[in-house]
Amino acid sequence: MTTATPPEIEQLEAARANAIALGNLEALAAMVTDDYVHVDADGQVRDKAGYLEAVRSTAGRYTVYRLRDNHIALLGNMAWVHGSFENRFEAADGAIRHKTARHLRLYRLEAGGWRNFFHQGTLITAPE
Repeated sequence: MTTATPPEIEQLEAARANAIALGNLEALAAMVTDDYVHVDADGQVRDKAGYLEAVRSTAGRYTVYRLRDNHIALLGNMAWVHGSFENRFEAADGAIRHKTARHLRLYRLEAGGWRNFFHQGTLITAPE
């Protein structure tokens, strides 16, 4: 396993967070594969279309998506990223939801560059 962080993955992670906060579906669609699997922190499983629809939702929008820490590892044409993030979602009715979660994302190197094919989020809750 190589612990060197590929700059392309760092840039892609930053661009992904920015695209989510801006609601830039075109950029997000280009970053993920057609066979993309997205498991939300609430456990819902979505494909690429479902993921993009969730970001585009009329129920509200993400106004903040911040990576708190990222650890990137590389093995051949695969890379994985794990760490945590926080986001802020403003619902259409004005309600604000803050979420902090851990994430694991998998990337593979394709002809056009690195693309994300899997995301798993796990909600971080306060201890009881």
